[in-house]
Amino acid sequence: MASDQTKNTASKHTASKHADSEHKASSAKSQSAKAQSAKAQSAKAQSARAQLDAKTSAGEATSIKQPCRVTVTAPGWHGAKAAAIAAGCTSISDMIEKLGSGELAIITPDAIRLDPLGTASTQSFSPATDPTLPNVIPQHVHYHAASSAHPEIDSHIEEEARSLPKLVITGLCATIIVGSLLYIADRFITITAQIFSSPEKIEDIITPVTGDIVAGYTVSDEYGIRPFHPVTGAPNVPHNGVDLAMDIGTPIYAVGKAGDRVDVECWWDIDGGGQVVDQTAESYPGYTFQSLHMSENGCKEGNATAGDIIAYSGNTGLGTGAHYDFRVKIDNEYVPPATKYLESAVTGDPPKE
Repeated sequence: MASDQTKNTASKHTASKHADSEHKASSAKSQSAKAQSAKAQSAKAQSARAQLDAKTSAGEATSIKQPCRVTVTAPGWHGAKAAAIAAGCTSISDMIEKLGSGELAIITPDAIRLDPLGTASTQSFSPATDPTLPNVIPQHVHYHAASSAHPEIDSHIEEEARSLPKLVITGLCATIIVGSLLYIADRFITITAQIFSSPEKIEDIITPVTGDIVAGYTVSDEYGIRPFHPVTGAPNVPHNGVDLAMDIGTPIYAVGKAGDRVDVECWWDIDGGGQVVDQTAESYPGYTFQSLHMSENGCKEGNATAGDIIAYSGNTGLGTGAHYDFRVKIDNEYVPPATKYLESAVTGDPPKE
């Protein structure tokens, strides 16, 4: 009996020791877990502090801004201001800073489909709906230019602006070409006129001599060298015209082909010619038909038509009596007056070719 009690007592003592051992082991494990948790929390705190220090250092580094200058055109500046306003920025600098920090992003037109003005839709995003999004949501800036109320007019203006240099060059080329053609045509006409209405050769001119009758008037002196001047008596004096015995006041006519415009000039010759009348006709370029000793009254200076009365014969200047002195110049040189021109001057009929 005593032996059984002794065994029971020993068994209880052994069980009590085993329980104490298990309790100590469990307590040691709990303390070890607490120690590891404390170390982990300390490591996280140190890591967070290091990250904060790194961010602070980076912020201080980036806070130093370097000045820069960019030259832009006026349209570019206004466009940038409009883009900044559309992005909700207070200024262009604010927009540039947000672009640098990633708050704004620029996308090209071919990366998205631009909706017409007034129909573009805006979608909202939240970091809570997508854990992969950063804390700051990038915004896309879409700048829509206002559409014209008259696109067909704008298109026409743009087309005209593009074609203006071409029109200027074409106009200059056309001016040069037309000017050259006009010059060639003028030279051709001038040369042709000179061929078909070239001055008469002196040897071919038929001029009246003293004693001939021209249109009913007697030739009192012919073209050539006079042995003696009839008034002064000077020897070997040239006579550049043909004289007709004619009464004062006989009408003298504009010489030219029918319908010709004739230019008439009246002037006084102090060397003895008295009142002089010069006339030029468009059908006889280079010719001047000259009448001397004319009446001081009745000369019709200016424009006339072939066959018109332009003056009257007289007895002015140096002479022995009333007469009509008719002369012809070709290219400002005196030539023997052809009978046909003299007849036309005293009758008003066109020269007989």
